[in-house]
Formats: sequence, structure tokens, C-alpha cells
Amino acid sequence: MIEVGITDTGPGISSELAMHLFEPFVSTKPDGMGLGLSICRSIIEAHDGEIWSVPNPAGGTIFRFTLPQASMAVES
Repeated sequence: MIEVGITDTGPGISSELAMHLFEPFVSTKPDGMGLGLSICRSIIEAHDGEIWSVPNPAGGTIFRFTLPQASMAVES
């Protein structure tokens, strides 16, 4: 598996919101539709990966996701 992490230093996400963050129509923005992270989760899970978030000790949030490593096999 390959793991990617994206870190921000914004205000962070409350523990209550974090439990529902990847569900449709959940947003931290007053004008947000709440679909972006839900779509990300669907795409990543469709490729046998996982996505999650954790608090950033420096403030903000760290989003991480995994995906299977691509095969390097070459067809002859």
C-alpha cells in the first residue's frame, strides 16, 4: 500500500464533526455542499483504499489515504 498525507494548519475539525466528515452533505463551510470528501472516499474505497483524518499536533488536520501499489509487471 502507498500512503499519502495532506496537512493543513487551519482551525481543525471538532471531534463531533470528524465522526461524520466523510458522509454526504457534511461541511465545515457555511456555503459548502459537503460532497467533496464523500466523493473522495467513494473513489478511494473503489480502488481498495482507505481515507481518514487525524488532528494535526501543530493545529489543523491531517488527511491520509492509502491505495494499493501499482504492479510494475510488463507484458511481453
